[in-house]
Amino acid sequence: MIQRSRRPPKLVSSVKASLDPALHSNIDASLKGLKACARRLEPVLSTLADEAQILQQIYYKGANQHRTALFWRRVVEIKRYAERVYEVDLLSLVDCLRYSFFSPELQQNSKLLKGSWTHYPDVASVSFFLERIRSSTLLAEKMHERLVQAYQSFVLAMQNGAFIHLIMTLAGISSRMSALAQELTEVLRSISDVVNPILSTLNPDTRPPSVRQELLADATLDVDQDIGVSVVARDIPEARDIPETAGVITRNTVPRAIATKRPEKPKVKKRKRDEIDDIFG
Repeated sequence: MIQRSRRPPKLVSSVKASLDPALHSNIDASLKGLKACARRLEPVLSTLADEAQILQQIYYKGANQHRTALFWRRVVEIKRYAERVYEVDLLSLVDCLRYSFFSPELQQNSKLLKGSWTHYPDVASVSFFLERIRSSTLLAEKMHERLVQAYQSFVLAMQNGAFIHLIMTLAGISSRMSALAQELTEVLRSISDVVNPILSTLNPDTRPPSVRQELLADATLDVDQDIGVSVVARDIPEARDIPETAGVITRNTVPRAIATKRPEKPKVKKRKRDEIDDIFG
C-alpha cells in the first residue's frame, strides 16, 4: 500500500538554459499534457470528496445501530478507501511537479505560470512523483474493485427488506464512487504516460533501447544456439580424414548424406463412377 507520511526529496532546480535545446520540445509537450490531466483530475477528486462526505455523515449516524450488521462492514471499508485517497492529495502532488518548472518568484503569481517554463527539476524529484502516481493508481484500482463488491453486497441485502432506504442510499453511493474510481484510474495512467518522457529526457539511462541497440543485442547471440538444422554426428568426417587441400566448401564437397529426399506420395487410384454417382453428380 502507499505510504501516508513519506516526505518528498529536496528539490534541486536547474535553469532551462543548462538543458540541451533539442530536448526543450519534449518538456513542452509533456507539460501541456500534464496541464490537461490536472484539469481532468480536479472535478473527479471534487465529486469523489462530496460522495465521501455524504458517506461520512451516514456512518456517524448509523455506526452505533448497524455496526454488528454484515452490510456495515462494506460501509467501513468504503470509508477507509475514500480517506486514503484524500490523504494522498493528488492535486497538490501534480501542482508541485508543474510548479517545479518555474522559478520561486513566478510560483507566487498563477498568471505568470501560463508562460514558458524557466527551470526544470532533478531526476530524484520526478522519480518520486512517478512512484507516488503509480502507487495511487494501484490504490484507485483496488478501490474500484472493492466498490463493485460493496454494490453487489448492498443489492443482495435489499432482498431482506430491512433498512431498505438506508441500503438503497448506500448502493447509490457505492455505484457513483465506483465510476469515479474507474475514471480516477484512467487519469492517473494518463499522468504517468505524460511524465515518463520527462524522466527519459532528464535521465538518458531510463530511455527505451533504440532499434540499433536491439540489433546489436541480437548480433551477440551464442553461436551454439540451435539454428534449425539438424546434422547427424556420423555424417561428419573426422579431422584426420579431411584432406589438407579442403579449404573452401563448395556444393560438390557437401556430404550427400545430409541431403534428404522427399517421400513420394502414393498414387491414389481413381474409383470408377457408378449409377448413383451419375444421379447425384
